[in-house]
Amino acid sequence: MKTTSVNGIELAYDVEGEGEPVLFIHGAIFADFLRPLAEQPAFSGFQRIRYHRRGYGESGGPAGGFDQQAADIVALLNHLGVDRAHLVGHSEGAMIALVLAASHPDRVRSLALLEPLPPSSWLAAGEFAELLGVLGPAFEAMAGRYQAGDIPGAYDSLFEPTGLDWRTAAKAAGPGVVDQGIKDAATFVEGEASALVEWNYGVEQAATIDNPVLSWTTDSDNRINPATRAFLHELFPQREEVILEGGDHFSVATAPAAVAEPIAVFVGGGS
Repeated sequence: MKTTSVNGIELAYDVEGEGEPVLFIHGAIFADFLRPLAEQPAFSGFQRIRYHRRGYGESGGPAGGFDQQAADIVALLNHLGVDRAHLVGHSEGAMIALVLAASHPDRVRSLALLEPLPPSSWLAAGEFAELLGVLGPAFEAMAGRYQAGDIPGAYDSLFEPTGLDWRTAAKAAGPGVVDQGIKDAATFVEGEASALVEWNYGVEQAATIDNPVLSWTTDSDNRINPATRAFLHELFPQREEVILEGGDHFSVATAPAAVAEPIAVFVGGGS
């Protein structure tokens, strides 16, 4: 990957293809988790921009909050001479995309939001408050096992309550991705986990966004998915929605073709 200096760090990035720019924003832990998605033939008519968020992969640290990471994206787009990009954000990456679209709507062509975690304050105030009883202990168990030096066990504690197999997904994302996630554990556990819990975002922030929005979720037996759909519906009543049957949160790596096709169709119409 190439690197450029942005906001005091070296940011690693890769650009492939020609056409309207599509920026892929990866989620927590695995910097190359969206590589299989970006390489799908469905996106062949676009300029695909992948990068490693600060503290992950080949990018420098330390970790940063969502506002800082939105600023990193703006700096990267400036470096590449890109005025506006379609954003495809997965999980935490979708949360960062929402922050960027609210603070810099002029830099965004469209938003494809792949299962962002709703804010704790939003969950607590509505019908999904019971999810906090799942997420809170999962984060606490993750932190405990991390502090004990058991990084794989820490990830088990985080993902097992939702039935997700992180090892299989990381291996599907490509060689070295499992090791990459182990190496970058401190960025997530020590630097970003608290930002996920403390994230505050709602209708007021989303009101500045006037771009096409796609809500992508799966139909897996996971209590977080209905909350994600409800959250995005509240923010963007006119959004488009795609539900991948038989998929889960990690389908971006394990079934990238099925994930890519409807997103590419949306992006192609979201200029």
